[in-house]
Amino acid sequence: MADSDLPLIAQPVNYPATSSVIGFLCLVCYFLNARGLGYQDVGSSYWLVTVEGQWWRTVTASFSHLSLIHLMFNCYSTWQLKGVEVGLGAVGYLVITLRLLGLSIVMQLLLHAGLKHTRWGSRTQTTIGIGYSCVVFGWMTWASLRQPGAHLNLFFVRVPFSISPFVSLVVTQFIIPNVDFWGHLAGIIAGYVEGWGLVMWLQGFWLLQAVIWGLIAVVVSLVRSDMRVPWVQEIELSQSEQTCAAAAYSCETDPWLTPRSRSEGSNL
Repeated sequence: MADSDLPLIAQPVNYPATSSVIGFLCLVCYFLNARGLGYQDVGSSYWLVTVEGQWWRTVTASFSHLSLIHLMFNCYSTWQLKGVEVGLGAVGYLVITLRLLGLSIVMQLLLHAGLKHTRWGSRTQTTIGIGYSCVVFGWMTWASLRQPGAHLNLFFVRVPFSISPFVSLVVTQFIIPNVDFWGHLAGIIAGYVEGWGLVMWLQGFWLLQAVIWGLIAVVVSLVRSDMRVPWVQEIELSQSEQTCAAAAYSCETDPWLTPRSRSEGSNL
């Protein structure tokens, strides 16, 4: 059913992937604020990722918003780009979203690495950022290459798609001076890489492999960084409770332990 035949509140049914992304961003924002989490808990910076090895922050930061205005801006921009889902389909939209997410993370790290020895280096290395803006700028750039004659309602002004990423980059920086300029620029570069078809091979089996290895890297970095997961509540046991728990998993009930290993295990 066409959008004109549906009220605004019912239009998300025509764009399931876009609506799912927006819904997920809203849920994450609610969760973070409900738990009282901040930039230090889920944000990402070049120093935290590359020096301290907390690679998991590249993922948590990409979907996190703490400010309602920040969330509304990215959700509104994502909704304005909903038309690309019609041509790609829900699955195709999510596949390109994954690629733009990965590309924007890589491009941002490369930009910060290049800025390390410049006068902006000391500030950019430790600045902690969050938000879905990198992917939004990537989609905006991708759409500008696919629809050069079309227009985008940007800040309630019709802007040609061909220049919309750079107009948005400048206007956003002017309205909110402390936004991550380099992160947004990384999203634009990622959009050009995707739009020019340089990563078209990254789909199906290879995309699945990239996601799996990416998740492994996130989990390993989380474990190695010795960080407490902020959304997992740890349960402290008393000495008597620890004794009971140990007895519940005694060596006598473990068929894989030989008599020799049982006697050795009791001394540990």
